[in-house]
Amino acid sequence: MMAKYIAFTIVILAILFSKPSFALGKLGHQLVCQLAFEHLPKTQQNKIAGLLKTIPAKHKKLINNFNQQKANSAITFANACTWADTIRHLKKFKAYSSWHYMNVPRSQNKVNTDECQQNCLPQAILQHQQALAHTQSPYTWQQAQTLLFLGHWLGDIHQPLHISFKDDLGGNKIAFADTDAKCNNLHSYWDHCILYKGKETRTKWLSSLRSQWNKSPQPNWQKEQVWQWANESFQITTKSTFNYCHKDNQSVCRKPQGKITLSPDYLSQYQPIMEQRILQAAQRLTNVLAASL
Repeated sequence: MMAKYIAFTIVILAILFSKPSFALGKLGHQLVCQLAFEHLPKTQQNKIAGLLKTIPAKHKKLINNFNQQKANSAITFANACTWADTIRHLKKFKAYSSWHYMNVPRSQNKVNTDECQQNCLPQAILQHQQALAHTQSPYTWQQAQTLLFLGHWLGDIHQPLHISFKDDLGGNKIAFADTDAKCNNLHSYWDHCILYKGKETRTKWLSSLRSQWNKSPQPNWQKEQVWQWANESFQITTKSTFNYCHKDNQSVCRKPQGKITLSPDYLSQYQPIMEQRILQAAQRLTNVLAASL
C-alpha cells in the first residue's frame, strides 16, 4: 500500500513541476469547459454527467490533485478537462503527447487544410469528435476519455503557441531575461501568467466571459473548422509584437536570439486576445458537443 502511495505521489509531482509545458494552463481549460457545459441543453449536460461517473477512482484522484481538490471531491466537467495533462507521464497514454500541438515549417505563412495527417492537434479533434458522436449509453470509461480529450483539445488549439515551431518547442525554449519564477519562458507565460495577471481568479474570468457570450456567436460545427482555428492561432503567434517570430527578407520566421524581454504594454495588448481565444474555444466546444452528444 505504501509503495502504491509513493508511486502515485511521484506521478503527481512530475505533472505539477515538470518542464517544458505543452498544454494550455489549468485555468484556461477550466474556463473553456465550464462555459461550454453551462451553454449546453440539460439533456446533453446529463450525458456529460453520466460519462463523468465512469471515471475510475485512480483517475479521479489524478484530476482532483491536479486541480487542488480533495481526493474524493465530485468531478466537474471543468476540472475533468485537465485530465489529458494529468496522464502525460503515464506510459499507457504516452502516445498522446504530440496531440497537444502542431508543428509547422518556419517558412510557412499560414496553416493549410490537412496540414498534418495524424498525431497532431487538429487531427486529434477530428478523431475524438467522430468517436464521441458514436457514443451510446450505457456509458463507459473509454467513452469518457474521448469526451475529456475533446474538451482538452479545444482549449489547446486556441492557445497560439500550440501551433508553432518544433526547434524551440513552441516557445518553451524562448526564455525571459527578467520575469518571475512562475513563467520563465514564452510558452508558460501564455499557458499561465497571461491569465493570472489582472483578473487573477477563475470567478472574475467567468464573469467577464459570460458577459461576452452573445456578442460574437460561432457557426455550427463543421470538421473543416479545425484548420481555421489552427491558422488563427498561428497568425497570432507570428505577429512581430508577439515576440516569437522575427521574419527575415524571405519571410521566414527566425526565433529570437538569446533571452527576451516583453514590452511594458505586452499584457494590455495580448490579454484581451487570449480572453477572446478562451471565449472562442468555449463557444466552439459547445457547438462540437451539441453535434456529438
